[in-house]
Amino acid sequence: MDNIFQKIIENGFSDLRGLTVDASIPVPQYLLNEILEAALQGNKNLDSCRVSIGAQNWVSVKLKTFMWPWPFNLKLRLFRLVDFTPSPKIRARLENNVLLGKLGSFFKALPEGVNLYGDQIVVDIRHFLHTPEQKRSLDLVKSAEIRTEEGKVILEVKIQIDE
Repeated sequence: MDNIFQKIIENGFSDLRGLTVDASIPVPQYLLNEILEAALQGNKNLDSCRVSIGAQNWVSVKLKTFMWPWPFNLKLRLFRLVDFTPSPKIRARLENNVLLGKLGSFFKALPEGVNLYGDQIVVDIRHFLHTPEQKRSLDLVKSAEIRTEEGKVILEVKIQIDE
């Protein structure tokens, strides 16, 4: 069975042309923190990053950097729609510590793939994907929406393999 799935992936999912999937993917807070830890591994500026997920797209981030002795506690409000132009990006409004965020951006404390524009944090998802399979899988996602409940993020995605 693994060989069949590997062949489908290697063929760029062309054997499944016309496939359309609407999925709701709940991502628990602990799993999101594990993903963040793996994505930031080896980052020279950040010591740790832990999120607490609240309802109505509110997220609290406890960020520890090597350049400052105390952690930053950030309050973010996630945008509902994922921006797919030209690369998928998750956007959030920074609700507190905007000046500190701007200083962190100026001193290049933010990891590559994360940018601050005014009070808006933008995370380029593609930047954190490392294998060709991960990037090909992301290309299948045609749209995504984000909503949160206490302790989890729910991704509403549409996956489509063009004919």
